This record gives sequence, structure tokens and C-alpha cells, in this order.
Amino acid sequence: MASEERGLKVWLLCSGVGIMNRGIESFFRECFDGLHPLAKSAGIQLELIKGRGAEGEDEHRVWCLPRTGFIARWTGKLTGRSGYAVEQMSSLPGIIRQIRRRRPEVILYSDPDMARWLHRLRGRIGVGFRMIYSNGAPMKAPFGSCEHVQQVAPFYLQEALEAGEDPERQSLVPYGIGVPASDIRFDPEDRLRARGELGLPLDRRIVLSVGWISAYHKRMDYLIDEIAGLAAPRPYLVMLGAMDERTPPILRQAKEKLGEENFTARSVPYEQVRRYYDAADVFSLCSLREGFGRVYLEALIHGLPCAVHDHAVMRWVLGSEGSFADFSRAGNLTKLLGELLAREPTSEAMTRRRQSVRERFAWESLAPGYFEMFRKTAGQSLR
Repeated sequence: MASEERGLKVWLLCSGVGIMNRGIESFFRECFDGLHPLAKSAGIQLELIKGRGAEGEDEHRVWCLPRTGFIARWTGKLTGRSGYAVEQMSSLPGIIRQIRRRRPEVILYSDPDMARWLHRLRGRIGVGFRMIYSNGAPMKAPFGSCEHVQQVAPFYLQEALEAGEDPERQSLVPYGIGVPASDIRFDPEDRLRARGELGLPLDRRIVLSVGWISAYHKRMDYLIDEIAGLAAPRPYLVMLGAMDERTPPILRQAKEKLGEENFTARSVPYEQVRRYYDAADVFSLCSLREGFGRVYLEALIHGLPCAVHDHAVMRWVLGSEGSFADFSRAGNLTKLLGELLAREPTSEAMTRRRQSVRERFAWESLAPGYFEMFRKTAGQSLR
């Protein structure tokens, strides 16, 4: 009866919302914020299930051991699992109670462990919800613990189809992002203010990278080496992201190659990252492969030129607004950064970059695709 009165009930399920601000957690938070105002008029009742933060209209918190806490990390070491896995496992009883109480018809998720447990327990829970895996990590086929898969880039959709996945179980629906309604203009005074607020140099070019501060995947070691290859005066490097046991070697490398006064590495709350984009001249991420890369959209929204590896996913996300090179080879980013840093910023170029994101990835543009994916999944047979 509730479904008839309020529409198809869809959950966005992510225990890490309110705990972490990685790509996945940021996506679920912004997906809810972006689609919730549009959902009811489309016959969708959208709810966010999260691990931390205040409850609100259609936002519900479940108890869990946060992966960042001592207990989750300690339990993970004892059991041979990660704190991330402990967080998901500890949230499961609360999620099951919420499922029985609120009876979702479709659940969108991106945590594979959680999906496997819910899939195994679905018959005992007694609610016939369908599941959509948001494949932003990404995972390769087969996709066994779900009825449907959200592919966020054509490259991974094609991979799935070539592996024999049923096209009726796949939807190409990219990640979205909130885009300011206004255009952007180059304001050198605001850039200086941002640098002053953040304690960054006022008289240097700044290269910004946002991602896990490690050599693994995001390849911050390559970024440091390539900046060290630039002729003096080199730009100042800002690395923002998660820091863990893989981070100290990166910091030592930066001190040796760049000098302690020529870089900073920080973990900051997600809402503060915007000001670092305001302060920067160029954005670069050196990973050779990405599931999507929402940080590229963030950089474009702030009008920044983006130096990235030449890969099909990055080319699709950035389109004509990206600057590409083969980052598997030494010296290529050095050359590309030299070219980008030599260009003066213009309001026209910054506006064009923001507009490219608004047209392709704003929630208002993507909402029909999301809602169609939810309806299609609701009509599919349980697996």
C-alpha cells in the first residue's frame, strides 16, 4: 500500500556515508541530495541508508563500527579482514531490521561484501527486494549477487557484454554531480584569498591532486617524480586524500625530490576540498585506470585544466576538456604540465569546462536515466 501511495521505494545503501568521503561515499551522499528533490514527481520514494550523520526526511542511520575506529581496525586484524569489511558486517543487523520495517523494493549499493550477505539472507529476511550493483570500483563480470548492474562508463559496459552478461541486466548511467547554476570566471584575487586561507604559497603555480596518498593506484610517486623533472621554478604540489600506512614512503619521496617547502599532503573534510580547487592552477591524477573518477568533474566545475592518463574512461569523462598523455612512461606528465602551466587562465575556458559537466553529468540531466534503471530493476526476476 505504501508503494502505491508514495511510489516505488528505492534505497541508496552505503554504510560509509558520514564516515568516509571517498568516491563511493561521496557518490551516494550526492546521489541522494541530487535525486531526492526530483524523485517524488517521478513516482520514486528515495531513501538513504547510512552509517553516520543526522537523520532527516528519508535519511536513516544504522549502527555500525566505523572502519576508521580502533575497534573495527583491531577486529579486522584479529579476523584477517579490513576495517571496511568489519564496518559492513557490523551494520548488517541494523540494515536487516530496516529492510523488514521499511520494505524497500530496489536497493542500489556499491559494497560487494554487503551485497553477498544480503543476497544469501534475502529469503530469510522475507522481503523480495531487487539489487543494483553500482559498478564504480569497478568489478568484472560475472555479477552474481544482484539483479541489475549500473555501469558508469561505456568501457565497462562493453567489457561486461563481451564477457557474456545479459544486456537487459546492464544500464549505462554515469555518476552525477552537483553543478552550480552560475558560470565561473577567473578571479585572481579570490585565488590569492584561497591560498592565504589554506596556508599555500601566494607566488607559485600550484598543481593539485586529490586521491589516496600512496603509490598504489593513484600513483602519487609518479606525480612527484614528474614534477621534480620540471625546470625551476617548479610548481608547488598539493596532495589531498586518505593517508594510511602506505603514505609515509610518499612523504619521504616528496621531501627528497621536491624539498619540504615545496609540497603539502593533507587529509581534509570533503566540504573543505572545494577551496583547494579554487587555489590551484592545474589538476592532475596519475592513476592508469579509473572506474569513473568524480574528481575529474570536481576539477572541471572549478575551471581547472586536467592532466590525466590516456585511457578510454578518462577520455569519455573529460571529453574535449581533458589533456591526455601516456603516464606509464616517465617524462610524459612533466611535458604536459609544462604546457598547461605556461597557459594563462581565462574566464571563457573555465566557463566552458564547467558547462561541459553541467550538460553531461548534472543530476537534473541524469535523473531520467536513474529513475528508468530503478523501474526496470523492480520488474526483473529475483536471481
